[in-house]
Amino acid sequence: MSKNTRQLIFIDGVGGKRYMRGKFVRYFEQHGYSVVCFDYRVSSQSFDEIQKKLSELLTAVGSQGDYHAVGYSFGGVLLRSLNEQLEPHLRPRRAVLLASPLRAMRLARRLRHWKIYRILTGECGQFAADEERMSKVPMLSIPCAHVYGTWPWLGAFCFFFGFSLPHDGMVAAEEAIPSSQAQAIPVPASHAFIPSNVHALRAMEQCFAAEA
Repeated sequence: MSKNTRQLIFIDGVGGKRYMRGKFVRYFEQHGYSVVCFDYRVSSQSFDEIQKKLSELLTAVGSQGDYHAVGYSFGGVLLRSLNEQLEPHLRPRRAVLLASPLRAMRLARRLRHWKIYRILTGECGQFAADEERMSKVPMLSIPCAHVYGTWPWLGAFCFFFGFSLPHDGMVAAEEAIPSSQAQAIPVPASHAFIPSNVHALRAMEQCFAAEA
């Protein structure tokens, strides 16, 4: 569809809440997009169950025409995990990985044995802490931008690792950037609120608007 691609899927993170993405939905609807949001329950669903549901959604939307996708936090891991499973014509035309870890997270590794963390994040939380599992998730084979936060004050990261490296309170910047050659866009936002951050919204919209 080229410049007429107006379907957009937002794949939420482990602890995502609907009110936290309200501005995201409104912003892109005002820019002419039809936005579909993907939710899941990590406390009662396995990784495989969530992945299957997402695959069904992407297939359904993709069968209607071209679309873009935003994978927020662990939502980006889920999107990448389906990269080689979806037929090429059913994959997003472009994607943004929004504050999404590309390797095992320091914070998840630190908390993985905490009971409250295990209850709240389920198998997905353990997945994010597992170097081997995360390393096997392929990168996307479609045009992709990486938008990540650099406002560290809201989130648990600073309490365990301080401010010695850039992070958004949850994900270290180096965990969200694949290489120096990748399209990586830092924005002054904390992890929890980056979906509603005006700088992040503009960066994502520009990534989609750059479609040839």
